[in-house]
This record gives sequence, C-alpha cells and structure tokens, in this order.
Amino acid sequence: MEGSSDDHPIIIPELSMNMFELFLSVAYSRRDSSQATFFILNIGPYSWKPEGPSHDDVLDLLQFSNKFMSQKARDVAINHLHEHQFRHAPYELLTICLEFSISKFFVPAFCHLVEFHIHNIPGPVRKRLGFEVWNAFVDLKELLNEHNRIVACEEPPIIEHSLCCTDNTACFIDWQQLWWNSMAHFLLDGCNPQKFYDTIECFQELGPEIGRVNPECWKMMLQTVNKGTVFHLAYDLIEETAQQLSAALIIEPGPMLTRTELDTLGLPSHEEIL
Repeated sequence: MEGSSDDHPIIIPELSMNMFELFLSVAYSRRDSSQATFFILNIGPYSWKPEGPSHDDVLDLLQFSNKFMSQKARDVAINHLHEHQFRHAPYELLTICLEFSISKFFVPAFCHLVEFHIHNIPGPVRKRLGFEVWNAFVDLKELLNEHNRIVACEEPPIIEHSLCCTDNTACFIDWQQLWWNSMAHFLLDGCNPQKFYDTIECFQELGPEIGRVNPECWKMMLQTVNKGTVFHLAYDLIEETAQQLSAALIIEPGPMLTRTELDTLGLPSHEEIL
C-alpha cells in the first residue's frame, strides 16, 4: 500500500522533488546539513538553500501552493519576489502576477514596464501578457507620447512678469525659445528622450544661458515647472491604468489551508520528523 513504508512511498507524478523539498523547508523550517531535503540558509523564519532560492524555486513554490493550497508556500514566494522585484524585468513579474493571481506588485511592475520601448519586449512575453495588458500598454505609450509632444510644444505661460523685468516682450519671446530649444529637445530627443523629472533637472541647469529672460521671471517660472502639475497627469494616468488592470484581471485566491487545517490531514509534526 502506498505510504505504508519507505519501500512503498506515495507517488505524486506532478510533484517534483525540488517542489516537495521547498515545501518541507517552508512548512517545518528545519536546518539540517546532513539531509539534502532541507536547506541551510534562513531568510526570515524560513530555511532555504545556502545560495538562496533561485527564480525557479520561487515558481515551484507558487505552483505547489496552487496545486495543494498551501498559503504559507504562497506567502513565502510572493514576499521573496516582492523583496527582489527589481532583479527581474517588469514584464516577467507581470506574467507571474497574471499566472498566479498576485496583485501585490502588479501595479509597480506595470508602471515600470511603461518606461520600456515596445521593441525591447520579447515577442513570446507579449503573448504571455495577454491582450488586455498588452493593448493597454500600447495605448498608454501612444497617449504618453502625445502628451510629451504637447508639453514640448506648449510652454507654461508667463502670467505675470517680475516687477524688475524691464522688457516683458523680449523676456516672453526668449522664454518661448528657451522652452522649445531645451525642454522640448530633452523630451523629444530621438536617441535619448529624458523622463519628466530628469528633464526638469536638466532645464534648471540652464541658468547662465537664459538669454533675455529676466532672472526673477526665470526663478518664478522654475517654481511653476517644479510643481510638475502637467507631469503628474502622466504618472496619474499610468497608475490609474495599472490599478484598473489589476482589479479586472487578478482575483486573489481565498484563504488556503492553515497549520491547524493541515494537522487535521494527518501530516507529521515537526517533532515527529526530527
């Protein structure tokens, strides 16, 4: 009979040895260098391999949690991915979020993805992202490009010149030229377009090269630009799109088996294993 002795183990074809070893390590947090089925290095309350869990290990834990409803395995895997999310390309994290219904880092991963050029995202990944995510990403890129062009072409107006500005007309004309020749160039550079806040930083460094713009008018306009109102619109749109996608596509699974519930299944205790 399966499970009656070491000579008659319970065989689960879809469960790999590595997957089961990871589960035991998470479930019992045992440190034993003499047995290959347990890991040595502790991360928080859990035991792992000396070199730390690989990306495949984390995916194995997620697959195990899906198949066998292990909340602890899922939590450990998600927390590890969240702590090391910047080691992975955002499109990789998004595919994991979609495959395993994880909302925890979907929004930051999507916001990071928007910074990528479309041609830098591998073709197979585009299919894994699915129509909804990919279509939203492409539409958003188009809207942001249009927004960039509008910001580049329409400088903030000088509503009121400084009292010490002696030539308002010349000041205004050079402000327009300054915006187009610098801010527009930074935003629309075909080889190296800058992000909004990087663009503002470069723009501020033009202090000695402002032409006939009155220095006090320049300071006032920099304050307006630094508020970033027009730039925040883009970031708000990105985050709102990510939030809507997360809400529409990801349904977190309900509570899985707790330690008490696992005990009712007759699994051996930590002491029994030792």
